[in-house]
Amino acid sequence: MRLSVVTPEGAKVETQVQSVTIPGAVGELGILPGHRPLITSLSIGKLSYVAGGKTVFLATNDGFMEVHEDVVTVVTQTAEYPDEIDVVRCKAALDRAERELKEIDASVRPDAWDKMRRRRARAQNRIRVSELHATPAALRQVRDRAE
Repeated sequence: MRLSVVTPEGAKVETQVQSVTIPGAVGELGILPGHRPLITSLSIGKLSYVAGGKTVFLATNDGFMEVHEDVVTVVTQTAEYPDEIDVVRCKAALDRAERELKEIDASVRPDAWDKMRRRRARAQNRIRVSELHATPAALRQVRDRAE
């Protein structure tokens, strides 16, 4: 089965895989070879795939997925490997988003409220994926930069 993950910057992943697990809008989806054709929306979360017996993780944003004839195509705003994530910057973004949400008042439009919640969710997801799946060397590098 072929996996293609595409962002506005271009192709992030182009590889043969044994399986894909992805955050669908209504829950996690597991895709195996021979899966029925499918088009679905995706939510912020962790995409994982198995290639050559190794599990690989990506922090992804909203997007869409199409499965057709053993080709899985993911189109998302962002996709980052755990070692690419700047956890220090993410924690600062999370603090900002939480502060904004606490200071919000009833006059804020619902779409602005949703945008703030999504910003918080993206930061939380990126931190979680990095802390759970980054290599020890990458985590040490982040800790050293923070000190």
